[in-house]
Amino acid sequence: MQTVVIADDRPKWMRDEDRRMACMTRCSLFKKCASRVGADCKKLGGTEVPKIRG
Repeated sequence: MQTVVIADDRPKWMRDEDRRMACMTRCSLFKKCASRVGADCKKLGGTEVPKIRG
């Protein structure tokens, strides 16, 4: 059995932008959210609990 490792060698700003886009396009609380963790967000199926302002 072979193991496949997917490496994301893009610059940090590109990875952060992808994270924000996942939040912006799929979450209704985007404007109130302070964390914007992307696909890791509990609301989007991940494990991180988002911090909502206000």
